Amino acid sequence: MDILLKWNQDLFLLINGYHHPSIDRLMLFFSFTGNGFILGAIVLVLLLFFDRKKTVRVFSTVLLAGIIGGIVVHLLKWKIPTLRPISIFPEARIIGETLKMGSFPSGHTQVCFSSSAVLADKYRGSWKFLYPWALIVGFSRIYIGAHFPFDVIVGGIMGYSSGKLVLWLERANIVAGSEVRSPSK
Repeated sequence: MDILLKWNQDLFLLINGYHHPSIDRLMLFFSFTGNGFILGAIVLVLLLFFDRKKTVRVFSTVLLAGIIGGIVVHLLKWKIPTLRPISIFPEARIIGETLKMGSFPSGHTQVCFSSSAVLADKYRGSWKFLYPWALIVGFSRIYIGAHFPFDVIVGGIMGYSSGKLVLWLERANIVAGSEVRSPSK
């Protein structure tokens, strides 16, 4: 366990230790896109613009995946209260809001990966943009000093899993939003 903790802290210090003003602004922007409310608005606008017919169905699926993952994230934050990097490393560089508690897991990363899992399934080929974007958001959370790498990794796994779970529930007709498929002949 000590090896994992040391790796987590050392990798945080390595990523957080490099800064450049133009990259700082870019990382803050990517981090901003991982906010659930901001991301929801972006997804909704893009769906209305590019796929008006499926907007309600796809947005509902994205929203449900984000909510399920978000509930798990917040339960873990409540049950496993962990310090943010600034509380352990006062020398850490913080860009944006200084947060002290609730580091594990990363909610921004979770919502990005849950949205990416759903949208990549609905729009083939979009994974080439969606997953790199989700990875950059996760990386940005470390870069701006909000999370440790392990927080981001677990948030990503939880987000991907909640997205795939909702897609599975949709295909099994357990949740609304599933597409009606005609029987094969």
